[in-house]
Amino acid sequence: MSTGAQPLPRRVHRSRRWALWLVAGLVVAAGVGVGIDRAFVSGGAQPSRPALQQVLDGLVRDGDAPGVTAYVAGPRGTWVGSAGVADVKTAAPIRPDARMRIESNSKTWVAAVILQLAHEGKLTLDDTVAHWLPGLLPVHGSEITIRELMHDSSGLIDDNDVWHATPKQLSVYFARVGDAKLRAQLLATAARLKANPAAPVPALLFIRLAAWQPLVALPGTTYHHSNIGWNIVGLIAAKAGGKPLPVLYRERLFRPLGLHQTAFDPQGPIAGPHASGYARDNNGRLVDTTAMHPGKFADGAIVTNAEDEATFLRAAMNGTLFPKQAWLDLYGAPAGATGCGGPAYAGTGAGDGYRSYVWFDGTGNHIAVLLLDKSGGDAAAAVLRLYCAA
Repeated sequence: MSTGAQPLPRRVHRSRRWALWLVAGLVVAAGVGVGIDRAFVSGGAQPSRPALQQVLDGLVRDGDAPGVTAYVAGPRGTWVGSAGVADVKTAAPIRPDARMRIESNSKTWVAAVILQLAHEGKLTLDDTVAHWLPGLLPVHGSEITIRELMHDSSGLIDDNDVWHATPKQLSVYFARVGDAKLRAQLLATAARLKANPAAPVPALLFIRLAAWQPLVALPGTTYHHSNIGWNIVGLIAAKAGGKPLPVLYRERLFRPLGLHQTAFDPQGPIAGPHASGYARDNNGRLVDTTAMHPGKFADGAIVTNAEDEATFLRAAMNGTLFPKQAWLDLYGAPAGATGCGGPAYAGTGAGDGYRSYVWFDGTGNHIAVLLLDKSGGDAAAAVLRLYCAA
């Protein structure tokens, strides 16, 4: 059966998985040299940290991104810095407090709300999707648990599977949809995105598409990252919490932690001051892709700056937001020596215009956050250098 499916516009890079890695092995030591120090702390200046600034300057010099920001905290104190520009057209310098999408590092935020709700007895991690959202996944909803969604072992397809599908593969996805109205909606959405890659798309549409697809593996048996699964986590949080997810974030995370530069802003143009996000087109030119974020919800909703992200991670690790044991029960303790301060967790996020990297230890006292305003590339070594020099 042919659906006449149009290929979706080639996305530059969909939001990648947020993972807790067991980090071990050799560490690249932070370089030595003098960079342009644009670091500051709210309320006053701070001592120069040339080795840290050199890492940021190198990322810009080597073309990793037009602009980068960072926050580090550790045995040597706290430092924030930036290098490059926030807008390539105006060449406006990027400030250390520049706001950007953190893409899949947003998943930690919805995990925090879920752990709070579990601590309050409003849900358990072993509740099924069907328990909270009956009918959302008619075939497998009674098999998949919240824990499996948050471990990326639900067996659900990922939206990246759809974004990167060939026209033939996309036709197969659509042909499996037994609801003619939904199938027509999917076809219309594909055509709309081809005309305007920044057009908004409800995350629920991807969930409904996934509901008609076979699982890639039995729940709980195999890792397969699924942004779709994480968006179901967001829907469950809203149902159990009794309020829309953006409200839960404001009441439970943003306001209590004083995060005035952080917002739930998953799709379209970013509200308020921010660094523009970029990707390179086929001719190697930088293209503004800030608003290209269709289908995003809890999987990539957070817009913030490096300092606010670090404040949140510290609160997640030190018991401010939920009992520390809740995190350990879900993800386990950090394991593997980094070579520069003991075991650590690490996470990454990448989308059409931004990348984010975080490293943090189990206490929240040792943190590195690195934000870049361009998709593509890999700055994992750079954030490691920042973490080890903190």
